[in-house]
Amino acid sequence: MIYANEINKHAASTYSNNFPHVYLENKDIRNVNLSRLNLKLKRPRVNLIAAGVPCQGFSVAGRRNPRDPRNHLYKQVLRFVKKFKPEFVVIENVVGMLFAAKGLFIRRIESRLVEMGYAVHHRVLDASSYGVPQKRKRLFMIGTLLKLPLSQLFPRSLQTRISVSQALSDLSFLGVGAAADEYRRSPRSTYQELMRANSSSLCNHKSPKHSRRVQKMFASIPPGVNAQTVFGKNCNGKMVRIKLHPRRRSYTLTTLPEDLIHYSQNRILTVREMARLQSFPDSFVFFGPRTTGGRRRKKECPQYTQVGNAVPPLLAQAVFGKLAEAIRSN
Repeated sequence: MIYANEINKHAASTYSNNFPHVYLENKDIRNVNLSRLNLKLKRPRVNLIAAGVPCQGFSVAGRRNPRDPRNHLYKQVLRFVKKFKPEFVVIENVVGMLFAAKGLFIRRIESRLVEMGYAVHHRVLDASSYGVPQKRKRLFMIGTLLKLPLSQLFPRSLQTRISVSQALSDLSFLGVGAAADEYRRSPRSTYQELMRANSSSLCNHKSPKHSRRVQKMFASIPPGVNAQTVFGKNCNGKMVRIKLHPRRRSYTLTTLPEDLIHYSQNRILTVREMARLQSFPDSFVFFGPRTTGGRRRKKECPQYTQVGNAVPPLLAQAVFGKLAEAIRSN
């Protein structure tokens, strides 16, 4: 990878600290001068351009506003494609993009790519089919200048399914209002061994302070059950607050940590636990404020939000590993 763009300073800080070798521009992508960038990168041959365009206008967890100006940032991706002419283009988004404005946005993207000479295919992939302990469906659109069968573009599903406890049991020693910077338990699953590889210390593992009333409420919710099933609409006004089931996959993570409750501790998840459910290795450290609220939500991108917005690394590895094979063989 040679270039990345990120508008938010907190997300950019996390990216640059974990990928220091990549040239990252922390600015509005609409203000990127492509001619200057081409010279800066020494006129590279580009194999692939990947983009996760903003999903707020398409997600069922958001307002699904077809007039959201962020819905049109896909045009900036197409601007990069026209300039650099990569062999592959990958655009990722929530499944709702297929249906937003009756499919208008996805039709526009595909038609523009076809005009530029790309064959375009899209498919919905579930992260849990690629070793991620979370039911998380995402839309992947792949454009290619090469004439390839679908079998060379999209990865095949794995048979293994990872449960919440297989992902988190070695971290579940942490109580309410506590923090830890070292491991206190040995790995208890192959998945945990994978996540802990190349990591000798524990980062981003700090739990919030809940009142006794909230802890009592959490304790009374059975695993796998939404709090509203137990308390009705009096559950602090939240529509979704589910206690994870240790033997099942996690529900889809959002940017709101209070949506999910730990299966054995009377608290919400830590940033590291959410990262585990997204398949981030423990060596990947998140920067910026841990959480935020109120008006600051519009400007800040705290650690919880960074995790919830991310493409699970094991899913990304499956997708881009498949395309790397195609590049090598063609």
